[in-house]
Amino acid sequence: MGRLKTVAASVAAVVCLAACSAQASGAGHSQASDSPASSAMDRIGTPLDSALPASIRDLRFTASDGRTVRLADFAGKTVAISDVMTLCQETCPADTATLVQTARAEDAAGRGSGEVFLSITVDPARDTAAQLAAYRNLFVTPPGNWLALTGTASTVNALWNYLGVWRQKIGEGSGPAPRNWRTNAPLTYDVQHSDEVFFLDGRGHERFVLEGAPYAAKGAVPRTLYDFMDAEGRRGLGAASTTAWTQAQAQKVLAWVSGRSSA
Repeated sequence: MGRLKTVAASVAAVVCLAACSAQASGAGHSQASDSPASSAMDRIGTPLDSALPASIRDLRFTASDGRTVRLADFAGKTVAISDVMTLCQETCPADTATLVQTARAEDAAGRGSGEVFLSITVDPARDTAAQLAAYRNLFVTPPGNWLALTGTASTVNALWNYLGVWRQKIGEGSGPAPRNWRTNAPLTYDVQHSDEVFFLDGRGHERFVLEGAPYAAKGAVPRTLYDFMDAEGRRGLGAASTTAWTQAQAQKVLAWVSGRSSA
């Protein structure tokens, strides 16, 4: 069974995080001890220990370079998975920027070969391989172990339904429609979604979830995406809230999931 969350549950998770009371959620998920969330000084997410079923590990995604990719391909590696879309005007640019910064920092520390960072779309209809390739190339120079993935609607929905990422497709509001930063085509809809980063260990077990938007400085977001962001999205850059996760915290989670640190 998956861990499909409602909007209310997502909001509750953020409130729980802010109140320093992160708990494991969903059937079959147990609270992990000595996790990055176990300290009263640093509650940053939800520790878990749940094996992904083969049906999820074997889902076939398409990378920005056209390769077929499965989560099962990364057995033995620590995997960070972020839900994004390239045409998001609010938090996705910050999510991706922080994930990329984390990948770069881990690579500089000599740990990149044992870790994989995945940005997987919630908008497969518009996030084609070509769109994802352009998105990835905005982050000059993109880390080699950071992949941007898309897939069929059924594949993408199967993953996010299992992991509990809330999504809702809505029409654009009144006023001029925003345009695709790559093609200049007008956008006729938006996809609202919750923000999480999921961490898998080398066994393919889901071990930790960072929930909510991260802290990202304005300079970390490529200029093309910054110009595309709306006013609310830009306001969020550089203003670290009490519930925002950081690159340092993501690295702490990676260390714990990979067994390099117990807390």
